[in-house]
Amino acid sequence: MTLTRRHMLVGGAALLSALPVRAERILPATGPRVVVVGGGWGGLTAAKYIRLLDPGIEVVLIERRTQFHSCPVSNWVIGHLRTIDDITHAYDALAKRHGVRLLHAEVEAVDVDAGAVVTSDGVVAGDRLVLSPGVAFDYAGIAGWDAAAATRFPAAWSPGPETAVLRAQLAEIPDGGRVALSIPPSPYRCPPGPYERISLIAAYLKQHRPGATITVLDANQKIVSKGKIFKAAWDELYPGIIDYRPDSPLVQVDAATGTLSTDFDDVTADVANVIPPQRTPALLRDAGLVPDGATWAPVDPYGFTSTLAPHVHIIGDATDQTTVGKVPKSGFIANSMGKVAARAAVAALSGREAPPPSLINTCYSLVSQDEGASVGAVYSYDPETKRLQVRPGSSGVSSQRSAAVALQAWDWARAIWQDMLG
Repeated sequence: MTLTRRHMLVGGAALLSALPVRAERILPATGPRVVVVGGGWGGLTAAKYIRLLDPGIEVVLIERRTQFHSCPVSNWVIGHLRTIDDITHAYDALAKRHGVRLLHAEVEAVDVDAGAVVTSDGVVAGDRLVLSPGVAFDYAGIAGWDAAAATRFPAAWSPGPETAVLRAQLAEIPDGGRVALSIPPSPYRCPPGPYERISLIAAYLKQHRPGATITVLDANQKIVSKGKIFKAAWDELYPGIIDYRPDSPLVQVDAATGTLSTDFDDVTADVANVIPPQRTPALLRDAGLVPDGATWAPVDPYGFTSTLAPHVHIIGDATDQTTVGKVPKSGFIANSMGKVAARAAVAALSGREAPPPSLINTCYSLVSQDEGASVGAVYSYDPETKRLQVRPGSSGVSSQRSAAVALQAWDWARAIWQDMLG
């Protein structure tokens, strides 16, 4: 019998030696197995497409949440254009239609040497691992951050409860009140996301809260994505409502007074949305998949395998763009990475070489209730640089905002949710 990493679980690593292997009994292996961590855009796509490519490979998807909440389009919920139910979906189809085995549990650790994931329900081992843990928030550089600040200044930068919290806070702002929003230094998840949120908050204030304003503290020197379109929309649609301050990183907060501070000034607001700096989650750091001093996890973009563990794939926002290429941290990119990793994992388990990878990205942003803009590109693998490069002639951004793009955005969201979950 060929010994795989799953069969070599016992005696591999000190981390596992003292733990009961309960999940191995709950989910007995029936053949080659891939364990996927994270039920977001990357993990869902990888899990589904591995099964589509080779139904003989068992896939276990570990995700603590029992429902999927979409991060893309969540700004529409905050801006009162959609409800939280509109961006919430069940995981059931993955199991019923595609045979993915779902384990709703907390992931406590990854043992790279043993090829295993330690969860709150025990340990699940696999022949290959696909890790899609998203991002971690880094509040270390913000003085005054504590439990009270976390409640007063929700990030709403991960899908779920905080999205509803920020929506509710916005609904309570008085006429003539002030919203404050801080943007972290790039790179962060969804480059145009903060600017879409600013636009939709401004649209809500204009329609429902006369005299209310939004002050933006942007750590970056300028608008990171679709700058000309956002700036033109703000000038034309929201004069006197948006106070945009570039080069203004957040350095301190005061939850008691609702104050956000930069090195230059203080902003006190009725509602404040702090989007913090981001980095690779501790799960990957503790597993030895992030070099000391690095912010993100390095990968080989040919199959999105870790440069530190070739049997482990890392996809989504946690990946290091300096090793991947100049691709954004977006939902569509995570979806594309999931498909590349699925092909690579299936090829590795069957002893074949994976085909050269390519990624597709399209990002839609609303600037009002009725108009939007988009940016997109196709990325191909360059064997010389071993990075992904924009395919010539494939990239572009909307020349102006339009109602047609806003309609396309909702159609795109429904289509890609179906691609991941249907």
